[in-house]
Amino acid sequence: MRLAILLGLPLLVMACGGPTERGITLDPPPVHVGPGDGEDTTPPASKPPEIPPPEPNSPGEPPPDPGSQTPSPSPDQPRWPALQTSLPVYELTLSQADYQALHDHILDPPSKDFSVLGQFTLQGRAYAVELSFRGRSTKTDPRIVKKSWDVRFDKQDRFEGKKNLELLAAWKDSGYLTEKLWYDLAASIGLRVPNARYAHVKLHLKQPDGSVITRYEGVFTELESVNKDFLKAHGFDGDSDLYRAGMHDGEMRPPPRENYQEPWDKKTNEAAPWNELWSFLEGLNRTPPHAFPAFLEKNLELEDALSWLAMEALIAHTMQGDARSYFVYDRETQKWTHVPWDLNNALSLYNRTNAVIQGVKKAHPLFSFTPYDPKVYELFAERRVFEGMEDLKLGWSTLSTRIYDDPGLRARYAARLRKLLDTWFTEENIGPRIDAMHSLLAPYILPGPDGKAQDPYVSTAHAARSAEYLHRFVRERRAWLLEHLKDIASHGDDALVIDRVGRDASGAFWVQLYNRGSVPVFLGGLQLSGLTRVPEQWRLPESSLPPGQVITFRQGEVGTMALGATFDPKAPEVSLYSADGLTALDLLWLAPLKPGEAYGRLPRGAETFGPLQGP
Repeated sequence: MRLAILLGLPLLVMACGGPTERGITLDPPPVHVGPGDGEDTTPPASKPPEIPPPEPNSPGEPPPDPGSQTPSPSPDQPRWPALQTSLPVYELTLSQADYQALHDHILDPPSKDFSVLGQFTLQGRAYAVELSFRGRSTKTDPRIVKKSWDVRFDKQDRFEGKKNLELLAAWKDSGYLTEKLWYDLAASIGLRVPNARYAHVKLHLKQPDGSVITRYEGVFTELESVNKDFLKAHGFDGDSDLYRAGMHDGEMRPPPRENYQEPWDKKTNEAAPWNELWSFLEGLNRTPPHAFPAFLEKNLELEDALSWLAMEALIAHTMQGDARSYFVYDRETQKWTHVPWDLNNALSLYNRTNAVIQGVKKAHPLFSFTPYDPKVYELFAERRVFEGMEDLKLGWSTLSTRIYDDPGLRARYAARLRKLLDTWFTEENIGPRIDAMHSLLAPYILPGPDGKAQDPYVSTAHAARSAEYLHRFVRERRAWLLEHLKDIASHGDDALVIDRVGRDASGAFWVQLYNRGSVPVFLGGLQLSGLTRVPEQWRLPESSLPPGQVITFRQGEVGTMALGATFDPKAPEVSLYSADGLTALDLLWLAPLKPGEAYGRLPRGAETFGPLQGP
């Protein structure tokens, strides 16, 4: 790591202002301080922000080690993290030329990590660092002039023992409340998630003539980096394997990845084989239904996974395929844990790019990021016209889908969601938390006597309504979920199901559909495929299936009973979709089948499965 210590810079705090770079107007003007100058030569147009130093034992200090808390929070005994009462002041120093270079490299591909040398200072203690802009769309979106920062420390001189700081501008998050609130909520029910806290950021730009321009950049959300330090702080084995999903992935499928998906990253034990990950993904996609719950109990921190799925429903989380979440394989427990990321993707975000008066998105479906989620199909239609994504497949999580599809696991999920709705996800519990967070930030994000906020980038009209919006979201989302809990129990009770799948003595596949309803089902146009994410492989012929009857389609058959779908004998799976391809009717994952073997529902139409001998 290239490092340089930039010390001894005469710095002067000025009034709030925006960057002078890339067409952004500066109001009020910056204060220039030359070498040896001791007074402001340009009076500020407004009073600079009065930023209190961190209080002892406040969130300005290192967050407590979750492993030291007794007992740990859980869905049965939830407990909020300590409420932040003051904001630390983080100061970033770099040259004007390097700051311009960061902007010049904004459109670099993600594989290029452009950084510059600089200095990080807290309460007079300076650290030599590397600085870069972080994020994807938040970095390149021309509307977002407030950039997020990645601050990387020398391993010999770390801040609070941390390798780096992730400072999120949270520009779209009106009032800066949503993302931190949801990380705190996840922690309160025992999930091992990054700690989040607020911080002020000042930027010092050293000019060629030796003077310095100082700006207050506003309130940022500091989010704990998920790395080896995170593993130790959150009770994982210190030698655990840490992986991060690739962009447009997170589907929990084994290789090969699609050409539009970025590869996964391994963040620890980088030189060691990836065997545990590949084995886990293979098991998620090849374990047959009757053995799937036992597979998860053995290989996954299942209670945490169920809690996270409940969290996704509570906060109306979406866009998980772009979140690049983390997965930890703990070598001591030999189990996997999901560590969520990008909770600002939740539809509960009060987005400042929308009107000040806006309704809450209370009706996001229960089964997010699954083939039962309408958003999956909307995103598919939107993105398949993009260059490089013409071969896009439906994107959703195998893990989440199979949990929802299994009656026993689904019942446990429903019980977890109901418990949290009854006891924790209530306006009475979350409302005071929202109000306290808003009160902490109000002096900086709401207008002062001069009609301006100290934070130079905030939308004050949105910020003023941000707490009320989240109150309304919690109230209306909770009511909607309580009304639709019954839909969890009825999931998968459609009349038409994939009943049995097998291979004949020659190795050819056959598929049986069964009508377990009380009226005939019209089959014409329905889509049956040997790939769960490619519905349009084959359309069923025109026919009607009476109640209690089976229809068998066979490869190599002549006429209307010929099976037009193709299957991979080493990785068999079957899907049945509606005629428009926008609704998954039934999905079935199988272990490899030898000629003469079959698998399916026992008895016909049941939600129990097992091996069979022929149709």
